[in-house]
Amino acid sequence: MNVNEESHIVEIWLTNAEKTSETVCQRLKPIFSVYKKQGYLVAVFESGDQDLAGLTSALLCENRTRLA
Repeated sequence: MNVNEESHIVEIWLTNAEKTSETVCQRLKPIFSVYKKQGYLVAVFESGDQDLAGLTSALLCENRTRLA
């Protein structure tokens, strides 16, 4: 979990095992509540199962093509 006090954003990064765990889900609820009351945006990032490097490369190429 990363808390950026300047931008009021909380980043929570979950592994494949954590994203399907009911225990983890229950532990996150109070965190969401606390930070929401303080005006933070809580963003949860879940690990995927696709090729990150390949997909990122394709996205960058597509963006470059659109800007050209």
